[in-house]
Amino acid sequence: MSQREGTILIIDDDTNIRDAMRDTLEDEGYAVDVASNGADALTYLHSHPAPSLIFLDWNMAPMNATQFMAQFCKESAFAHVPVVLITADMKADTKVKTSRYEGFLRKPISLDTLFAFASRFAAPA
Repeated sequence: MSQREGTILIIDDDTNIRDAMRDTLEDEGYAVDVASNGADALTYLHSHPAPSLIFLDWNMAPMNATQFMAQFCKESAFAHVPVVLITADMKADTKVKTSRYEGFLRKPISLDTLFAFASRFAAPA
């Protein structure tokens, strides 16, 4: 399996955003899984093959993006997995520099930007 093949993982505590992103990407043929926070995502990652791409919300409880990335980046098995930050904050360009993010999606999410990241890092199933 190539790096582009595989599941896109969406990590967001907002059920509406998570479901809308999943449905939209699945409609385009991508395989998608979801997690409601960073802790759930780490559990997922330890029991599934590494995803081709992660979309990660900035502000979640009990484990936010900063806490998730601190754990995620310690594991060499995930070094090749690109992570795209999701945030409503107008300072997203600053936040994206705090870890090894490939870029960001600003809420409300632009479908063009969502599809650009998906097509860059993943392949439809």
